[in-house]
Amino acid sequence: MNDEKMTDRPRVDYERAWDSYAQQWQKTNAELAHIGDEWIGKAAGAANSLAEYEALIEQQFIAPYIKKEHRVLEIGIGGGKTGSLLLKYCDRLICADISSQMLQAARSRLGDDRVSYVKLDGLTLDGIAPGSADVCFCYDTMVHVEPVDIFNYLTRIPKLLRGDRFCVFHHTNIFSELGWQKFAGEWDKNLLWHRDGTAFSVMTDTIMEKFLNHLNYQIILKNTSSVPRDCVWICKAPTPNE
Repeated sequence: MNDEKMTDRPRVDYERAWDSYAQQWQKTNAELAHIGDEWIGKAAGAANSLAEYEALIEQQFIAPYIKKEHRVLEIGIGGGKTGSLLLKYCDRLICADISSQMLQAARSRLGDDRVSYVKLDGLTLDGIAPGSADVCFCYDTMVHVEPVDIFNYLTRIPKLLRGDRFCVFHHTNIFSELGWQKFAGEWDKNLLWHRDGTAFSVMTDTIMEKFLNHLNYQIILKNTSSVPRDCVWICKAPTPNE
């Protein structure tokens, strides 16, 4: 199939969807301080308030793994909610996102001290220097990303890491009760690839485990209880020559 035919095919436009979300956010969430504060983990069965959800993320997925000397790459920085938590523990933070509007929101929240920003193209991670991070953190992002796009990112992450090579990956799981409810409530709105880039993807823990094993990630922890709708993995990326 030639490139012209490929560009004619329908696709999930993550960039436009999240740029639009960020532009509309202030109109619908004027009472909140930052983009992302509206996601409190309640629909995922994880928490009932923003403070409770942030405490869960920090205590279970950041504090045990992020060290003060680490450089952390966060893919899907959004408005900087988890980025602000990561900065409490790491040395430097690389904020990567497909949405320039989200990157602006994150910069407004996090500033430039110990933080850098990278605009992604949705296909590659070429704007991030090889071996520039010790940890890859991707939370509340893969829940919106199609499985094949998740796999694509997983193939590209290892060359960006050094040192401990820890990864935190969070995605939705339609095999869970809440995950199935989410899928059942919106499947008919996403037919024939006519889906908004902010919608939830059809993903499972079994698919992710297959991806990780195939690509030689070392699985340290699989957590399906802290965020009952979803699944969170702690793993170690392979070295590029593995």
